[in-house]
Amino acid sequence: MNKLFCIICIIVFLFKTETVFSKNTIYDVDNIKVSGRIDNNLDRKKLIQDAFQKAFTLFVNKTLLNLDAESLYETKISIIEDLIFTYQITKNIRDNKKKNFLTINIKFDQKKVNRFLAKKRIPYADISNISLTLLPVLIKEKETLIYGDNFFYNNWNKSDNVIEATEDKLISYNLALENVEDLEYINNNKENLELIDVKKITSLYGEKNYAFLIIYFKEDKLRAYVKTYIGNKEIDKNIKLNIYPKNNTKTYQEAILTLKEEINQIWKGQNLIDVSTPSFLDLFLDVKKVDDYSKISSIFDSIDLIENYSVSEMTNKYIKIRLRYKGRLNKLNDKLFEKKINIKITDNEWRVRLN
Repeated sequence: MNKLFCIICIIVFLFKTETVFSKNTIYDVDNIKVSGRIDNNLDRKKLIQDAFQKAFTLFVNKTLLNLDAESLYETKISIIEDLIFTYQITKNIRDNKKKNFLTINIKFDQKKVNRFLAKKRIPYADISNISLTLLPVLIKEKETLIYGDNFFYNNWNKSDNVIEATEDKLISYNLALENVEDLEYINNNKENLELIDVKKITSLYGEKNYAFLIIYFKEDKLRAYVKTYIGNKEIDKNIKLNIYPKNNTKTYQEAILTLKEEINQIWKGQNLIDVSTPSFLDLFLDVKKVDDYSKISSIFDSIDLIENYSVSEMTNKYIKIRLRYKGRLNKLNDKLFEKKINIKITDNEWRVRLN
């Protein structure tokens, strides 16, 4: 029985279909728009290269911290082309002036990108887009403005202040609902807002991700203090903001953009992965069905953190698998949990089973 079971598992392992394409990963940059005349193959190549360059800039802006992203802006197009796994032209419209408007989806090669970043010793952020509930408070001289007269509350999500539609926004913001209890709590603690317990703010309580934002506009100086809870972690930060004398609207609009980018950096910073130092993990798959290994292999293939894996031991009760992965172990644990893999850790031994 043991031999028959092992033979069947080996056959499943050898003939399992590899997942070549994965959808909606950080390596996919979709809906890149470029335009220009295409009169010959050289024109076409130049336009596609423009799309590659634009996609690369969007990719590094989304996945890298600002200084690291900026260091790669001048990357040669020949290097960028080598990092592309595939691309697809989804639209090609030609107007009456013979100008072409292309929309292109681009997929970067995960392994090549990881080698490229490892060589430059640049970590990347393994992140997903999230929703965040925000409560901004504006302290203007001696006034504490929360809802009605608060420019930040009323304009945070307006089109003039959001990232271009061509960029992939990391965070979607929901403004905290007006609440009488919150109004009273904030006003009673307005002298020490940076020290308040944000968990006592009713409109933020129970939210998976939130930010309590305090903006100080006093004596011609503008600064902010943000208290965030994102990805189960609390981070507070002081932020300096620019002022444009006699133009409060411009001052506030730029402040919103700066604050959004700072919150993006907090989210990225919590999810950085050093691709130059991979780690290994041995786990035991408790086998209940013959195709359990095939199923868990498909799950491993869908997780970007896992570079590769191999079977080191096989019985009719369990399969021992060695994973080579990037990043923190708790991040890998979260990814496996998202895939609904049951994990039990006893004395540093990981045992997993499928539902």
